[in-house]
Amino acid sequence: MSIAGPASDRFWSQQRTTLSELLLRVGNQRAARLLSLVPAAELGDGDPWEPVQVVLLVRPIFLDLFRPADLGAIAGQMNELKSWDSSTGHHVTVAPLLADPFTRAPLASTGTSAMQLRDAIAEALYAVKSYDLPEVCRAFGLADGDVDEAHASKRSYVRSRIQDYSKDQLLELGSRVVEEHYLPELWGLLQVLGARRSGVLTPFRNLIFASDGPKPELVLADAVSNTIEIVKNEDFCLVFDRPLGEAGLTWAEVVAWWAETHAPAAGSERAAANQLHARLLRSLDAGRPASAEPGPERQMFLAYTELVKQHGFQLPALIPQVYLHYDPYSRQHRRAAGPLPRQRMDFLMLLRGRRRLVIEIDGKQHYAEGDRASPRLYAEMMREDRALRLDGYEVYRFGGHEFRDVQQARTDIRAFFGRILASHGYLEESSV
Repeated sequence: MSIAGPASDRFWSQQRTTLSELLLRVGNQRAARLLSLVPAAELGDGDPWEPVQVVLLVRPIFLDLFRPADLGAIAGQMNELKSWDSSTGHHVTVAPLLADPFTRAPLASTGTSAMQLRDAIAEALYAVKSYDLPEVCRAFGLADGDVDEAHASKRSYVRSRIQDYSKDQLLELGSRVVEEHYLPELWGLLQVLGARRSGVLTPFRNLIFASDGPKPELVLADAVSNTIEIVKNEDFCLVFDRPLGEAGLTWAEVVAWWAETHAPAAGSERAAANQLHARLLRSLDAGRPASAEPGPERQMFLAYTELVKQHGFQLPALIPQVYLHYDPYSRQHRRAAGPLPRQRMDFLMLLRGRRRLVIEIDGKQHYAEGDRASPRLYAEMMREDRALRLDGYEVYRFGGHEFRDVQQARTDIRAFFGRILASHGYLEESSV
C-alpha cells in the first residue's frame, strides 16, 4: 500500500513532521534531517506476525545516506505513533524514487554536481523576501546588487552571483546557507558531495614551521576569531600567515614572503631563495650527530630542491617541521603523554584543491623502545595517521633505513615526488 500520491500527500507530510519532532526530542537530528529527504513511503503487505515493512522512497543520490542505525531510529519512533500502531513493530528500508517522465523534474535532480548545488542554494534563499535578498547575499560574501534585480527573479539573482563558483566554493557556501535557510535537498547534496570531496575542509590560517630551537609558546589571543600569537621563542621559528591561493602554497609565494618579511635587502629572487633555503636546512635533522653525509630529513629536502630547480618555483613548497597540533604542556609538565603525541610533522605540502600532504620519516624511536619493537608505539602511530586521513590529509611515511644509501635514496625520493606532482597536475607524466 502506498502512502504517497495526490490523495495521501497530506497524510505522509503530517506523519513525517510528527516523526521528525519525535526524533529531535530524543536527540537524533541526523535521522530527522534524513526523513525530510523522503517525499514518499510505501507499506508492504506481509504476514501479520512479522514487522510491518515500510519502504522510504528517496532520490537515488541520497540512498547511501541512510545507514542501518538511522533506519532503526526511524522505525523505533514509528512504533511510538498510534497512526503507525503495530503489535509486531516496523522494519524500515529505503528504495529509489523512480522519476515520472510526465512530471516536472524535482529540484537539483539533473546536471552536474555543481549545477545541482547552485540550484539548491538558489532555492534555499528563495524563501528570503526579495527586498531583503541583496543584504542576505552580501552577508554570505556574494556580489552586490539592488532590490529591483531581486524582485525580477530571486533564483536568478542568486544563480548569477555563484555561476562561476567552483564545486569546493559551492560546498562551502552551501554549508553556511543551509544552517540559516534549511532546505532538505541542499542538506542532502552537501552530505553526499561533501563526503566525496578529497582534501581538508577547514580553511587555512597560518603555518608555524622550521623551528631550529626551543618549542614556541602559543596563546589564543582571540578565541572568537581563533587568533594565535607566539609569546615566547618566536625567534626560533617561522610563521606564514598570508592567504592561500588556488594553486596551494608554491615556492614562489614562500620566497616572495621571505623576501618581504625577512630579507628585504636580498636584491633578487634568487638571493632571497638561497637565504630561505639555508634557513630551512637549519631546522632539519635536529639532534643528529655531525656526519659527512646529510641525514634523512636533509636528503628529502635537498632531493626536492633539485626538482624545484629543474621545473621552477611554481611547484608546491615543501615546508619542514610544521606544528600541525599544539599542546602547551611538555611531557615533563604532564609527567605522561599528552592528548596530541605527535605535534610536529617532518614535512607538509599544501596543494591545490585544499589537499594537504604530510611526509614523515620514521627512525626506530617511532616504533621501538630501545632495540625492541614496540606494538604500543606502532599502534599509536597508526591511530594518529587514521585521524589525519579522516581529516582529509594524505600521509606518506618513509623508513629511516631507506636513507642509508644516499644515492639510492635520492633516486627514490625524486621518483616519489615526481609521481605525486604528476598525479596532482603540477607536472606532465612525460617529465617524471
